[in-house]
Amino acid sequence: MKNKKNKPVKRHASLKSVNGRSSTVNSRLLKAGILIFLAFAVCALVCYLAVKIYDKGISIRDSQSIVTDQATQIEIKASPHFPEANVRALFNLTNGCNLAEIDFNKRRQEALRKYPLFSNIKITKRLPDKVTIAVEERKPIARINFEKDSSGRVKWLVVDSEGVVFNFPLRDSNTLPIIREAKNSANKGQKVSGKAQMALRLIELCSSKDIANIHLTEVDVSNGIYLVARTREYNKIELLWDYICEKGVHDAGNMDDAIRKISSIISADLKTGHYQTFIVTERYRVTTSTNEKEFIR
Repeated sequence: MKNKKNKPVKRHASLKSVNGRSSTVNSRLLKAGILIFLAFAVCALVCYLAVKIYDKGISIRDSQSIVTDQATQIEIKASPHFPEANVRALFNLTNGCNLAEIDFNKRRQEALRKYPLFSNIKITKRLPDKVTIAVEERKPIARINFEKDSSGRVKWLVVDSEGVVFNFPLRDSNTLPIIREAKNSANKGQKVSGKAQMALRLIELCSSKDIANIHLTEVDVSNGIYLVARTREYNKIELLWDYICEKGVHDAGNMDDAIRKISSIISADLKTGHYQTFIVTERYRVTTSTNEKEFIR
């Protein structure tokens, strides 16, 4: 009987032990939760203070980025054909402007698209309140095509060695050779293609130190049979398209060979250097029109 009475006592003690352990676990979980909450609270406070400090720093910097003296804070290296005042206007650089609020990269890209004359615009910022803008412009090597201005007057466009077409003052381009196309291969701001590219290569070649006795005034690529070039010495050069093309692809190497041959002929015989037509129909074979003399190497 004593044994039977002791059993409930043992069961009761076991329940107390379980409840004690459960209470301890709950207490530990509560403490852990409080610690995690405090950790998150501290992190949030730190982040909040950091943002406030950063914003205050930005605010101070922005207030220091206001232009009060253009002469000392802004340096403009303008191109010969785009005045300094115009460059300032492109970037809205005036007294009272805030350099920190100007998106210089966006304005640079817009300017390069709007003005094909520019080959590059370099921007150097010196925080908090100084900036240098240097504009580089393209160098034309020929006149090509036309455009009409706002008053309806026709003006020449020019092209650089990269083939980009842009407008340029006539006073600074009226001595450049002319490229004539059957149909315009490019408008302003675009790159020429096809036969006009061969014309550019010919002009570059004749402007090099290697070819000092051929001074081009015009390159006509509108003829379907010959590329026709005229020189300051009143010579005419006819290069057969079938020769300077290989399977329909323009071959600048063949054209170079032909021009160097003509240059050597002029150097060797000054009589052939004026009022001649040089006709090239195949490699190293050049015929002059006046005396039907054929030069073969």
